[in-house]
Amino acid sequence: MVSEFDLDRIVPLHLRDRMEGARAQTTSRSGKRLNFFVTSTLFPSISITGSQCSLHCKHCGGKLLERLIPCMTPENLVTTALAAEVQGAKGILITGGCDSKGKVPVPAMSAAIATIKERTGLIVIAHTGFISSTEAGLLRDSGLDGVGFDVVGDMAAAREVYGLDLLEQDYTSSLDALSDAGIMLFPHVCVGLNAGQFSGELHALEMIRGYEVSTIVITGLMPVQGTPFLGVKPEPLEFARVITTAVEHFPDIPITLGCARSSGRDRELIDHLAIESGVENIAVPTRYAVEYAKRNGYSTDYYGTCCGLPPSDDTRIAIPFYDTGAAVSSFDTDSTSTLPGGKT
Repeated sequence: MVSEFDLDRIVPLHLRDRMEGARAQTTSRSGKRLNFFVTSTLFPSISITGSQCSLHCKHCGGKLLERLIPCMTPENLVTTALAAEVQGAKGILITGGCDSKGKVPVPAMSAAIATIKERTGLIVIAHTGFISSTEAGLLRDSGLDGVGFDVVGDMAAAREVYGLDLLEQDYTSSLDALSDAGIMLFPHVCVGLNAGQFSGELHALEMIRGYEVSTIVITGLMPVQGTPFLGVKPEPLEFARVITTAVEHFPDIPITLGCARSSGRDRELIDHLAIESGVENIAVPTRYAVEYAKRNGYSTDYYGTCCGLPPSDDTRIAIPFYDTGAAVSSFDTDSTSTLPGGKT
């Protein structure tokens, strides 16, 4: 058993009180339970640009695209999706690199997505980057099931990381387009995007208020080999601040800890803080999180989809990929971190 953290020694009293209130709020709404999401081959991530990205952002540099399945033509995308279903996949994530305006060419694959939805039972979600109303309409008509979209609350940090001259309106316009199209939306807020520093995360939550979302996914800057941000990472305590605020601001919406976050002992502490701050869902939990949940009386279930999707009987994993004896502590292939309007 991994040694448990003493949060009373780690967390300031005023924040600890707020965390307890947030945890009580989540428990009151959904019971004392946690949903664990594990994708792996059940929900493969596909890059429709291969390893190509025009932005070369400081936190990714295109490195994370190299981990994904390349499908650069509509025909290849359909073929890969059909094969994934035969192999037991429950769905696919369509993502990729951005063009010079921060857009991923997902709308160009709308006909292929429609074919996949017609010929399979797969759930299909995407990272679009910034998107117009017309493009969102194309994706709605294709049958796309949902979109993950990063929301950044500090425009100076966004410009520094992505190299784009961004305004807050760029984010809200895309949120408006996706919302008006009626596509399931699960915004992401990245802790420490600004070279590991806390800046704009709480404002990003404010920007999301008023939109209908399935969940809000809290992720974190990850150290990626060969990038300018390799040596930096956010403080675990900042996750507690963001998650607690999210639970307070969105009392009727489940809050999710996404797969993209630190590794090692920091990742374990983040999981502990997240549980005590009121998250309902955790993607790729550490062994520590699984053990902590069991010791503290949480009911748990595992699901084989992206964590932005609501849990359902159809996506529940009957036999977990790992349990307390062999839990995976690193992030999986769903932790793409390239998009100024995608997923971090």
